[in-house]
Amino acid sequence: MASNKYKDNKSIICCAKCIHAKLMQWSNNPIVAYCKIYDERFVAECDRQCKLFQTSGNVNHEVVHFDHYEEGDNF
Repeated sequence: MASNKYKDNKSIICCAKCIHAKLMQWSNNPIVAYCKIYDERFVAECDRQCKLFQTSGNVNHEVVHFDHYEEGDNF
């Protein structure tokens, strides 16, 4: 059986619930999480592994909405 190299140091999380995420959405597309730590964008509601996840404790995380895409919309 293959071992999972992330098993001991990462948890399955959802970026939409992380304190490091800024949530944004263009039109009716899926919500995107801009991670301030990794300086990258991830699908906010997708399960992923991250050892730096910290829960925001906020059930109503603010989502910034955009009408159209502009380069550099990371806030």
